[in-house]
Formats: sequence, structure tokens, C-alpha cells
Amino acid sequence: MSEFHSLAHLIKRLEVATTRLEDLALSASSASAVSSTSPTNTPPPPSAPAVVQPTGVSEVPVVIEKQDEAINAALQKYLALSAEIGEPISKQATLVASAIQAERDILRISTLAQKPVMSTTIFGKLIDPLQTLLTEVVNIKEKNRGSAMFNHLSTVAEGIPALGWFTCEPAPSPFIRDMKDAAQFYANRVAKEWKEKDPKHVEWSQAFLTVLDNLGRFVKENYPTGLPWNPKGENLETYMSQNNTSTAVLEEYEAGKPTGAAAVFAEINKGTSVTAGLRKVDKSQMTHKNPSLRAGSSIDAGSNKKQAPPTPSKPNKYILKKPARTTLEANKWVVENHENNNTIVIEDTAINQAVYIFGCKNSTIRIKGKVNAVTMDSCVKCGIAIDSTVSTVDLVNCKSFALQVFHVTPTIAVDKCDSGEIYLSKECLGVEILSAKSSSLNVLVPEDIEAEDSEMKELFVPEQLKTTIVDGKLVTTLIEHA
Repeated sequence: MSEFHSLAHLIKRLEVATTRLEDLALSASSASAVSSTSPTNTPPPPSAPAVVQPTGVSEVPVVIEKQDEAINAALQKYLALSAEIGEPISKQATLVASAIQAERDILRISTLAQKPVMSTTIFGKLIDPLQTLLTEVVNIKEKNRGSAMFNHLSTVAEGIPALGWFTCEPAPSPFIRDMKDAAQFYANRVAKEWKEKDPKHVEWSQAFLTVLDNLGRFVKENYPTGLPWNPKGENLETYMSQNNTSTAVLEEYEAGKPTGAAAVFAEINKGTSVTAGLRKVDKSQMTHKNPSLRAGSSIDAGSNKKQAPPTPSKPNKYILKKPARTTLEANKWVVENHENNNTIVIEDTAINQAVYIFGCKNSTIRIKGKVNAVTMDSCVKCGIAIDSTVSTVDLVNCKSFALQVFHVTPTIAVDKCDSGEIYLSKECLGVEILSAKSSSLNVLVPEDIEAEDSEMKELFVPEQLKTTIVDGKLVTTLIEHA
């Protein structure tokens, strides 16, 4: 992940998955000098910029119409209020509108082209216009640190990386939620400062947050496991060169070629063209057409039998295991790939920081202080102990987990998890627990809230639902067992 550091440092607040997006775009831009093409003349904020349509493609895919329907109302409100507030808010909003159009164009291309390898130059060319716009949005914030609108600019700069959701696999919606939570921190500052002076500013911040909320809902409903692309579509490089898109393919340059494991996958994705470099064998060199070659062969006669191709061995999980790490990247703590480690402690925390825990096994993570949000994804037999959060604690795709809250968190969301225990403090009894596609969940609460040292009482979260039809409508109730 260190290769992404330079660009992550430039824009400072981009999250882990967006860092992947930036690195790919940085590789492409370093050779093609795209910095000179950064957008400067864009339509005024109240009207959304025109979508870039490639030659020969006029029909808008249904899924893109769904995104338009999901976000356009809130987007237009945000743009209109930005224009009323004026510079530098309106200038940043113009770039936001253009960035959304760039993301929209990537979605459209994904419905027509095959999925590329994300580490290749062609993918960098595809996402480069979006990356340039994201960088410009953040640059406006950096150039106006002394402005009275700095919290406004920070709200947008923190949330706009959500447009890079399509690089996140297998679940992009939590990434969008993290970006929205980061934006919420500065939006709260805007509300506190402006709710008495000019409520329009509060309305502005809420409009932008609604754009992110609606984008997250759209992605969760339509791309729950990531961008599928079109398996039957054209090769991306071929498509982009033939359709004269704004991301037309440039020649590959030396520094942009994939290396290591990325090079292997790039070769695999060549398909039939992978044999193009093989030497043609003359008939006189073919053993089955030249008896003299067979006579001089030292191979046993029994070996002439047709052999079945060897069964490819499964990759050794220990060889492929990624290194464990606990690092702070921008405003996110990343805890990854720990095994049998019960001494992970995060102490130097801040209220605008998020914690993302991924791919850990048989480990315990202690998070001290108050953080913005906590997410544990794809972990097995892991425990988290937290003090407090501003927003949500998310548990996704986990098995045999334990969560303990020492003070307060407003919401705990459990999605696609199996066998979990949630320990709540007396202060946290007002929490909302949202669960979906999960089983064997138990919540432990103090049996006597008045006692200083009370025993814990275990309550189970119902899993079975009963649905009946009443007056032509479905009525669903929980089935609780004594």
C-alpha cells in the first residue's frame, strides 16, 4: 500500500479504497501529462454539466437512469445553493458536478466493455478525468484554509471521494458510508456556526450529504458486490479507441506496465492473443509427422499415451497471505490481516477519524477514545472493544465476533454475520441495532442498571419472521421463542 502514499498525501483525506483509485490515475498521468487538461471551464453550478457521450452510443443504460433519479434532485439543490452562497463554494460545486458526470461516464462504459485489470494503464486512462476532478475539489479547500467557508469546503472535500466506489470490492457501499461520515463531521460544524446567522448554509450542507446518502443507497441496491462490467462486451482498450471517448487510449509507457502479480494477471487477460509471440513450428520438426525424430527419442513408449492435463494446485494460503498492519492513513485507521493477535491497541484517536478492520482472525482490537465510525469487515473469531463513536459501528461478513461498548455509540449495524455477541454499557442502552441476513446474534445488557457492578443479561435478536396477508397487504411480525 506504500506505493499509493504520494497521492494520498496530496489529497490527504481520501480513504483506502480511493487510494487505489488515485494510484492508478497517478501512474497514467505521470506519462501523459494530463495535469494540463484539468477542467477550468465548466457549466455554472445550477445546471448539471452535459454527459460525455461516446460516438455511436445514444441510449442511456437503465442503471444509469436509476442513479440520475436517485441523486439529481439533491444534486440540483446543492448546486443552486452553492451558486447563491458564491465563491469559492460555487467553484467547488462546479467541479463536483463535473466529477459526478465523469463517474456516470465510467458506469456507462462498464455496461459496454469487459472488466479491465485495475493495475493496468488503460484503467488509469479511464479514471484519470475523475481523478483530476477529485484532486481539484480538494485543492480548492487547501487554497482557502483561511476562508470563513473552510468548513463548507472541507465537508465536500471529505465526502467527494465516494465517487471512487467502483474500485472497492467486494462491497463498495460501506466505503461510501465512511466518506459520508467524514463529511458529516464538518457539516456539523457548518450547522453549529450558521444555523442562527444564515440557515441556508445548513440547508446547503444537508443537500450535499443527501447526495452521498442517495448514492450509497443506489450502489447498495444495484452494485452490492461491486461493478460487474460486461463479460460479453468489448475489450476496454478497443472500445475506448473506437468510440472516441474523453478517456481515449494513449500508448502504454514503460513505467505504467504492471509488474509482479499484476503482470501475471495482465497476461491471463490477453486471452487468445497470449500465443501471439510463440514461434511457428515447421512440419519437419513435429515428432508425430517425422518418424526419424520418434526413433531417436529417449522417451519411453508408455509415455506416448495421451496424458490428462495436470490439475492446477490451489495457491498456498500461507504464501499468498498479506502482511499484517495497523496504520493511520489520512483520517482512517486501517487494521488488516492480523492473526492470533490480542494486543492490538489504537490509542491516539480523534473524533474525525474512522477505524477499518479487515481480514483478521482470532484477534482482539481495542479502540480508545471517541472516533467517528468503526467498521469490521470479513473477520473471523475477532473482538472489538471501543469507548465511543460519533456515528455507526458496522459489522459486515464476520463470523464469531464480539463487540463491547464501554460508553456510547448511536447505531450498531450487523450485515451478513454469523454468531455474534454485543456487550452494551449502561450508557449505551439507547442504541439502535440494525441487522440483516445475520444469525445467532445475542445482546448482553446490565441486568440491574442501578447497580454499580451488575451481572450481564443475555438477549437474543429474533431471526424468524412470519408474514401474513391482511386486507391485501403483507403483514410481517417477529417470531419470538420463550
